[in-house]
This record gives sequence, C-alpha cells and structure tokens, in this order.
Amino acid sequence: MLNERDVLTDVVHRALKHVDAGTTDSAEAPYRHPTWTYTDPDLFEQEKQKIFKESPQMVGFSCDLPGPGSFTTFDDLGVPVLLVRDNDGKVNAYLNACSHRGARLKEGCGKANSISCPYHAWGFDLKGKLRTIFKEESFGCVDKSYYDLVRLPVEEKYGVIYVGLDPDMKFSIDDHLGDLAPYFAMWKLGDMSFVNMHEFRMNTNWKLALDTFCEGYHFGPLHKDSVGDYTLGNLSLYDRFGPDQRHHRMTFVNRTISSLKEIPVEQWTTGVFDHFAFVHFIYPNISLLVSPNAVEFFQLYPGATVGEHLTRYRCYWRGDLNRPSEGLDPQSHFQFIRDVVDKEDYWVSANVQKSLNANIKPFNTFGKNEPSLINMHKTFLRAVGRTPVEAPLEKVGAD
Repeated sequence: MLNERDVLTDVVHRALKHVDAGTTDSAEAPYRHPTWTYTDPDLFEQEKQKIFKESPQMVGFSCDLPGPGSFTTFDDLGVPVLLVRDNDGKVNAYLNACSHRGARLKEGCGKANSISCPYHAWGFDLKGKLRTIFKEESFGCVDKSYYDLVRLPVEEKYGVIYVGLDPDMKFSIDDHLGDLAPYFAMWKLGDMSFVNMHEFRMNTNWKLALDTFCEGYHFGPLHKDSVGDYTLGNLSLYDRFGPDQRHHRMTFVNRTISSLKEIPVEQWTTGVFDHFAFVHFIYPNISLLVSPNAVEFFQLYPGATVGEHLTRYRCYWRGDLNRPSEGLDPQSHFQFIRDVVDKEDYWVSANVQKSLNANIKPFNTFGKNEPSLINMHKTFLRAVGRTPVEAPLEKVGAD
C-alpha cells in the first residue's frame, strides 16, 4: 500500500529540482497534431463507439448514493442509466426503462423504497426484480422473472463508481486503473461530501475541451488573475499509469513550495500537500483534480455533432463541509473553479474551435513541455484503430 507521506515527499523533491533549474517534465520534442481530429465526423462516430461505449465509465463517487434507496440517473452517451443502492448497501445499475413498455423509470436523483413505473405502475424492488403488475388479473399471466430490469455492469471501489454501457461488458476497476489504483485508495475518495454541480454545453469538440485540463503552459497568460496568481505556470510533473499508460497525472505546483527549501525534510508534515494539486486524466473522459480540501470531478462527453460537447463539473469537499473558522467556504470554492473554467479555459477553447471549423490550418503544435497532450491524443487515435502520424510541416496561404 502506498504511503502518502512518501508520495508527497517525492513530489516535492521532483518539483524543487524543476524550480531551481527552471525546467518542467517534457517530451523529447514538439509534435504537430493534425487538426482534422477535432472536426472529422467519421472519426467522431468511431470515438463514440470505440472510446466511450466500449470502455467502462467513471460516473461518480460513493457519496452520490449515500444510503439504501439512493438513486441517480444519466444518459450522457445515449444509454439511459439508473443507479440505485439497495438495502444491502450494494450499488446496482439498470437500463432506466421499464421492462413493460420502456418508459423511463426515474429522473434526476433522490431516494425511494422501491421503483415504480410512472406509465403503468409496474413495481420493482431495489434489486431490479419485478414484484407487482398493475391490475395483473386483467393484464394476463406472465412469468415475472423474465421482466426484471435490464442490468448493466457496475463496480464500486476506492469510493468511485464505474458503469459499463453494454450489458455483456466485463470489467474491473483495478484492471482499468492498473497501477493508478493504489493512489485512488490513498486519496480516500469515499470520505467526501457533494458541494455543487454545473453543466457546460459547448460548441467545442470534447477533446479540445479536454486539452485545457492537461497542461500548465497557459497558466501565466490565460489565468494570470486567477489560478496563475498562486501557481507556477509552465512547471508540472507528468506521470503515466494504467494499461498502455493511457491515464496520466499532472502535478501543478504552487509558488509557496519554495518555502520548503528552508525546512528539513524530517520536519515536513501533511501540510506539504498545500503546495500543489494533482490533476488526473482518467481514460477516456475524466479530469479529476485532487487537492487537500476538495476534489473537482469533470466528465466530458461528445455532443450531437463533432463540434459540440457536454462537460459536467461536480465539486466535492474532503471532510467537513462547515469549516468557516479556517476561512474555507465550499460554495465559494465551487464558484471560483466554475468561473475560471467558463470565462477563461472554455472561452478560449470555443475560439479555437471556430478557427478549426474552417479546416484550413492542418495542424496544431504541442510543445515538448506539453507531453500529456501528445500521449493522450495518440492514445485516442490508437483506440479507434488509427495510427498516430505527425502532420507534415507546410505553409498555408501566401508567403
């Protein structure tokens, strides 16, 4: 099992070396990424099938279903899903459709002792078993065991919940996360409280929106009055994890970290975590920021067309929601992060998409100081059976 103190101490040593040298974790060279990957409708359809529907989806945390009867619903990828915690404490995932005529069973989130169809009042228990048929004597005799709710594969571990959108899918969280799993155990994600949620529906490709979470090169110019005010821009640690190293973690470092140079290592305490934040990319569509006080959970989904997407941002608090004496306000924190993403990251992302839609510029360039973007986009192309190829160097337009 990972020792949190050892992990954080190693991060500080790596970060201080970069601070002293004026460097950052890097790839070997810049990479010219073809811009058609953000605009091609055929690739977009392949992504929805191969990257999303054939991969297990991280859909939330244990605290989203706090007790027996707790439920939540979503259908971000065209498959309506109902998540329910049963009376034994187990999380179940069902197709959110009545086995009678397909009516949607639940909306939003809440708590219920059983599941009743709003259309014809067929009744199911929390384990998905059909228990009652409204006016059964006139409906006719049927074998109820054939009319249980359609189950979807689901697993809960490390305080997170994963769902598969194909009833026949087989997966495990440990297999999906690989060597990242011990870190999930270390973060104690089961000990959190939900703060608030915001949805962004944007005219940007889902991968273009995701790009903004995967590098700190832009912190100084774009976030100079927000995140860039306390974070060292263009300095980050980059680590890859999981099968084919498809997940990654960016460590973004606060300016205060230099104060640790004057303190002997043996005197560092758990407060060392206050000097940086971890931003994880969890394949295929999750950005998960873990800091001492909060966890920011971003889910990015393809929209109706290649140039549209949905981001759902959910903020969670690590520990007690009420800590005014420490100057920490969860709702203010949520609003700060939401506004930074909305007015800065996604503002510029929307502008980039407009230029890409013209299909004139053949490539964007990822610098060697942006290794996460290089590897992430190559992984996406491989996932749909395409070979990543650097775009040719050529001029566009008149000399």
